[in-house]
Amino acid sequence: MYILTLHEDSNANATLFYNDNILFSIAEERITRKKHQGGFPRKSLELILKKYGISLNDIALIICGNKYHPMPRILGKRFPSFEHTFLSPEQKISLYYQHALFKNSFLRAQIERLNKAILKGKFGKTVSITHHHTAHAYSAYITSGFDQAITITTDNYGDGCSSAVFVCGNGKCHLLRSSSALNSPGQYYGELAQFLGFHPLMAGKMTGLAAYGNPDIAYDHIKRLFSLTEDKKDFVLPCLFFKNKNQNIFKSLEKYAREDIAAAAQKRFEEIMLEYIKNAVSESGIKNIALAGGIYANVLLNQKISELDIVDKIFIHPGMSDQGISMGVGLAYLAENKGLKPFKFKNIYFGPGYKNDDIEHALKHNNISYEHYNDIETKVARLLSQSKVIARFSGNLEYGPRALGNRSILYQTTDKSVNDWLNKKLHRSEFMPFAPVTLHEYADQCYLNLKKAEYAAKFMTISFNCTEWMKKISPGVVHIDGTARPQILSEEDNPGYYKILKEYHKITGIPSLINTSFNMHEEPIVCSPEDALKAFKASGIDYLAMGDYLIRQ
Repeated sequence: MYILTLHEDSNANATLFYNDNILFSIAEERITRKKHQGGFPRKSLELILKKYGISLNDIALIICGNKYHPMPRILGKRFPSFEHTFLSPEQKISLYYQHALFKNSFLRAQIERLNKAILKGKFGKTVSITHHHTAHAYSAYITSGFDQAITITTDNYGDGCSSAVFVCGNGKCHLLRSSSALNSPGQYYGELAQFLGFHPLMAGKMTGLAAYGNPDIAYDHIKRLFSLTEDKKDFVLPCLFFKNKNQNIFKSLEKYAREDIAAAAQKRFEEIMLEYIKNAVSESGIKNIALAGGIYANVLLNQKISELDIVDKIFIHPGMSDQGISMGVGLAYLAENKGLKPFKFKNIYFGPGYKNDDIEHALKHNNISYEHYNDIETKVARLLSQSKVIARFSGNLEYGPRALGNRSILYQTTDKSVNDWLNKKLHRSEFMPFAPVTLHEYADQCYLNLKKAEYAAKFMTISFNCTEWMKKISPGVVHIDGTARPQILSEEDNPGYYKILKEYHKITGIPSLINTSFNMHEEPIVCSPEDALKAFKASGIDYLAMGDYLIRQ
């Protein structure tokens, strides 16, 4: 039985299930090449149907996310790629509208009925709809491998909520409580990121910048923007949605350096979220924690959560942002109706894949000279040991926002200056640290306190403090605060990628490489051979390894 699941909103995406197996999942941006592509995931749907040779008539069930948010469906192609313009009056209207729906059961029922009518007209069959935060919750819990977990979802907003706490066990998620969209941690972080000049959906850059600042200098001003209720069960944002009435607070921040504002914002963010999470863990008595929602792209926050004494293990869903909604929708249905129990991913290469024939065709079509290697992994390892920068394009595209070896740029970790010159080649912010991929066998020599988050670390969703040995041998991937956000790699995760790193270790004695996403600044990660060739030419890096073919710049 085929099940098709969709997310219509900013960061549109689609997933195809067969029975209880995930066959395919992709974000619309990877196809359209427009970052955070919103609206209906038309290209994703077309790709899925073509790849599997099926039509909508072959789909037994279609499920969408966003039960009470009909605007993407009403506006269709006119729906913007980026809906959430944090400082605009339009978003405030939208948020009040969402809040009203959340509070009023009659309005909710009417909007759900409208949504179903729109979807039935679009697909010619009845379509189910799942609540946004329920989808996030099941995405995290079911893929955590935990039998029991306290699952917390937090983002900007979805279906009237900014956060929800679920008690999960025996394959089911039970809502404990939720927070209104008008009290949003995502709003806090996104507005401050935008104040510093970053795109709100690129707020992670503020996390990287924070390490360069003093968190105490602007803290007294920042703390007024974000707090908790006395019982620590909800958030308070007294100033953000009435910014025009609180200009004095934002004016007061203008005298501080960007780094110090970012550091204070991160400090306050961690304080509030940790108290909120500690309260949820204590109340439930469950010490395994599963997380989803865009907030948990913040790897430093995730590290601090894992370091709490009351937490035994932590898992962050790899598609933690709204890129994970379509997968979560399907997992929610399968868990609630078909008895699907929690499991662990073998890998998350759920996107389009290309064979050597596809790659060779693209190379010839573009008149690109190339060399063929029967053992390209060993060749790549040798070139890396000679200080070459190599882009790798192989197999299926990764699911979620992180590149995990199949669409990655690789380089040695020994050059402390790499953060400056390689970021400039890729037209990226030079303060953003590069992340390492590290052989599983040597992970404990490189990172501290791995035990609680070994599974999460396969997907680059959490940072760790680095050992002194790691700081000495791999300074190119250790951030100024002494942390790194690694991908811990085992052979079964990705044999070809593992072989490159293993061969490199044999040559150099170093078990890590830089792994950064294969894309130019503010472009999505490359998807097709054509995308890869375009990005390679623009980057000026040394080599591109595509399948079994090697291309020089």
